Amino acid sequence: MDQLPYELGFMHKYNLHKWLGLLIEDDDLPSIARVYGVSLEELQEIDRGYRENVVRLADELAAKRPPEPAAAPLTILALGDSITSDRESYTKILAEYWRRAASPGEAPGSPSASAASRRVLDCGISGDTCCDVVDRFYSTVLSEEFDWAIVFLGTNDCRQLDDPARISNLSLEELGRDLRYFAERLLKRGKEVVHVTLPPVDNERLRAFLPDGNFIYDPAHLEAANTVIREIARENDSPVADLAEAVAGREAHILEPDGLHLSSEGHLILCRLLLDILP
Repeated sequence: MDQLPYELGFMHKYNLHKWLGLLIEDDDLPSIARVYGVSLEELQEIDRGYRENVVRLADELAAKRPPEPAAAPLTILALGDSITSDRESYTKILAEYWRRAASPGEAPGSPSASAASRRVLDCGISGDTCCDVVDRFYSTVLSEEFDWAIVFLGTNDCRQLDDPARISNLSLEELGRDLRYFAERLLKRGKEVVHVTLPPVDNERLRAFLPDGNFIYDPAHLEAANTVIREIARENDSPVADLAEAVAGREAHILEPDGLHLSSEGHLILCRLLLDILP
């Protein structure tokens, strides 16, 4: 455990076994524990806390907006980075929320609950940029069977070196090129696409959390990326879950202590935006 690049809870929360390139299923806790060099019991305790929080958040969502069964079975694929590949993310909350509509007689979070009429495929990988997704687009995205795709990418692309050059991982032109490609391929395959705009980043908290990170986020660059995302959605007549607009001015509450990832409140806001769009 002393050799892990981050604290164990952080590693597990964001499924960093995928970031390490390991082909291990997210629910294969024994294998993940062996890779991290920790006891299975320790990892299970951390995992249990994340699962309990997801149930709590789904309860909170359902209290204000009771879930209804889907008119027909529906599979939704979420394409993203660590904000998506989070054991407490919007994908997990929505899956638990919809499970109530499909299995009203089952206890929340019950492993014996029958399959939900809406299924969520988490296809996010921590650290991914659009370039990374291009490499795996056919093998891990278009190889799946699904009806809707949530495209929530760009945060890692907008990361800039914290020096006078401020070089970003991907230019706005390249970001637009890749996001257009994903949208076009998905639409041509008959999929419905939802685009999600990028949330803000708190650079001060990010520097404190990763003092050796040597990278930064420019709010103007993030907003320019969001303009690109909105333009692509408009070009394709696709809906936008405008997270950036919904959380404007609320950075203190919608971000984790690292200043980068969404907090539980941030994920609930995104869930509500997506519920206004998804059938």
